[in-house]
Amino acid sequence: MKLFSPRSIALIGASANPEKIGHQILAKLKQSPIKVYPVNPKYKQYPSILAIPKPVNQAIIAIPAEFVPQAVQECVQKKVSSIVIISSGFSELGPTGSNPEARLQAALKNFSGEVLGPNCLGYADPARNLDITFAKASPPPGNIAFITQSGALGSYLFDWAKTEHLGFSKFISLGNRLGVNENQLLAFLAADPSTQVIGLYLESFVDPLEFLKQASRASRLKPIIILFGGQTKAGKKAAAGHTASLSPANKLIKTLIRQSGCLEAASLEEFTNLLEIFSLEPPLVDNDLAIITNAGGPAILASDSAGQNRLKAAPPIDVLGDALAGRFITAFKQVIQDKVKDAFLIIITPQTSTELLATCQGIVKQFKTVKKPLVVSLLGTKLTEPAEALLQQNHIATIQFPQNAVRALSRLYRYWRNRRHHNLYPVRALVKAKKTSPLPAGNLSWSQISRLAKLYHLPLVKTIIARSDNLNYLSRELGFPLVLKTDSNESLHRTEIKGLYLNLNAPTAVKKAFQRLTRSFKTILAQPQITSGHELFIGLKRTPGYPVLLTLGSGGIYTEIYQDVARIFLPVNQTIVASLLSRTKLGQILNGARGLPQVNLKPIIDLILNSSQLITDYPQISEININPVIISASSIHIVDIKLTTVNLTQ
Repeated sequence: MKLFSPRSIALIGASANPEKIGHQILAKLKQSPIKVYPVNPKYKQYPSILAIPKPVNQAIIAIPAEFVPQAVQECVQKKVSSIVIISSGFSELGPTGSNPEARLQAALKNFSGEVLGPNCLGYADPARNLDITFAKASPPPGNIAFITQSGALGSYLFDWAKTEHLGFSKFISLGNRLGVNENQLLAFLAADPSTQVIGLYLESFVDPLEFLKQASRASRLKPIIILFGGQTKAGKKAAAGHTASLSPANKLIKTLIRQSGCLEAASLEEFTNLLEIFSLEPPLVDNDLAIITNAGGPAILASDSAGQNRLKAAPPIDVLGDALAGRFITAFKQVIQDKVKDAFLIIITPQTSTELLATCQGIVKQFKTVKKPLVVSLLGTKLTEPAEALLQQNHIATIQFPQNAVRALSRLYRYWRNRRHHNLYPVRALVKAKKTSPLPAGNLSWSQISRLAKLYHLPLVKTIIARSDNLNYLSRELGFPLVLKTDSNESLHRTEIKGLYLNLNAPTAVKKAFQRLTRSFKTILAQPQITSGHELFIGLKRTPGYPVLLTLGSGGIYTEIYQDVARIFLPVNQTIVASLLSRTKLGQILNGARGLPQVNLKPIIDLILNSSQLITDYPQISEININPVIISASSIHIVDIKLTTVNLTQ
C-alpha cells in the first residue's frame, strides 16, 4: 500500500505550540528519515501544500474540520499518493458531523489515492522509524500488526508492548473509514513478510461480506485476533458516539468471526494474551501439555482448565514449595527429554525458598533450543517483576494466571490444527438457481408455502384446511391424535395466543377446538400429531449488509430456552452442513451419541440445503423459520414453517 511507503510528507497543521497535535506529530516525523514539509498558513515558507516546490507523496492533515475539505482539494491538486486525515469533527459526532463529512467526500471525489481517516490517530511503521501518531509513546518494532477503530487502545498497546518486549510491524488507526478500511488492510498484511499476527479492535464492519472473504483468506496464512466492542445494548450506546455509528447484533458478529477463521477475544486481557503468545511462540501441533509447578492449587486449576479447553495435561510435576532453582531445573530437563509433550506451562509462586531469578535463568537456558510453545505463570506482582522482566527480555511468553495461560495455549493449538481445513468464503454453490416469480409481501399462508415446498422438495407433514363441513373427514383421513392450529400468516407464536390444540383424540374434541379457533382466526390447519422423534429447528434470515444467516439446532417450543444452535452464513454445501449439525447437541444425538441408534443424516442435510436454496433463489424472502422438523429413524416431516417476504420495489 502507498500509505506505508511515502518518500516525502507534508504536515498540514504543523505547529510550534507543544499542546497542538500538529506539533506532536511533527516532533515524531523529525525522527524519521523521510523528508517532511511543515505546512501552516502562518508559515512564510509553506503556507499551503501548493507552495512546496517539489513532489509530495503523502499529506497529513491535522487542522479543524471546517478547513479540511479545502486542504484536501489542494492535496488533490498537488497529486499526492495518500492522505491521512487526523482531524475529528465528522460523522462520529452523529447528525451534526454528517454535513462536514459530506463536504469532505465531495472534495475527495476526484482523488484516486489512499485516504486514512478522518478522526484517526494515524499510522506507524516502526521498522522504518515512521510514526505519524500523536500517541505519547511510539510503537516498538516487532511482528504484530494492529488495526483499530479506537486510537486510545493503540496508545495503551504501545506501552504494553514495550513492557512485554513485544513490538509492531504496522499500526493503523481507522477512524471513520472514509477510505482505507480493515478489509483492504487484511489483504495487505496477509502478504506483509514482517507481520506474524494481526490484531483488530472493531466496533462495526465496514462491509461484512467483504470482511468474510478477505479474512477467510488471510487467516489461512496468519492468525487474526479480534476484540469487538459494542455487542451489548450499553456497548452500542457508547459506540454510537464513537467511530462506529452502528454495531451489529452479537450473533452476526460471532458467526462472522468464527466462519472467517479468526479468533475472538472476550476481553482486552485475553486480547493481549493472544497477541503475546502468537507473537512469541511456535505453532502448537498437538495437545499434550506438561505442567511444572511449586504450588498444588494453581496446578490443579491449570489442569482443570486444560480439560475444559481440549488440552491433554499429564499429572503436574510438583517440585513442592521449598524447591530451589536446582530442583526446578531438574524437572525442566525431565519434561524436555519427554518427546511426547507438545507444550509447557511453568507455574512459579514466590515462597520463602523460591529462587525466582535463578529459576527463570534456568528456564531461559534449558528451553533456549526447544522449538515448542512455553508459557510461564509468575503468581506475584512486585516480588516477581525482575524475574518476569528477564523472561520477557528473552522472548518467553508470561501470562500471570495459569488458567488464562492454558486458554491461550488452547487457542494456539486450535488455530494451527484448524487453519488448513478452514473453508475459504464463499464455497462454490452446487445447485443452479431456479427461475422464480414474484411472491406477495408479508407472511405467506400455508397454501402459498406448500407450492414452494413442492418445488424445493421440502417434506411438509400432511395438512388439510379444516372447515365446519369436513371435520369428520379430517379424523378419518389424518387419524388420531390430531392437531388443529392457525395458519402461520395469522399468528407467529401460536402457543402464546391459544392458536394451537394438541392431543385431539375424538371427533368431539376436534369440533370443540375448531369452534374455539374460528372465533379469532380465519384459516385453521389440521395435521396428524407425530408423537415421537427428534425436533430440529432451521432458521434462515437476511440482515442488510450480511450474507444470509443459517441457524440449526434443537427445535420445538423450547428452542429459545435450549439455545442449542450453530450458525453459518450461506452459501453452504453438504460437508459444511454436516459439520454445522455436529456442533449442536441434537446433531451429536442424531449421529449416535452414547450408543443411541444413528439416524440417516442425508435427508436432513438435503432439507437444509434445499431450504437454503429457496431463500437464495428468492431475494425478496427475508426469513424462513422451520420449527420443528420431526426426525425419526424412518421419516422426516416439517410440522411448521413460516416464510416472510418483503417488497423489493419499494
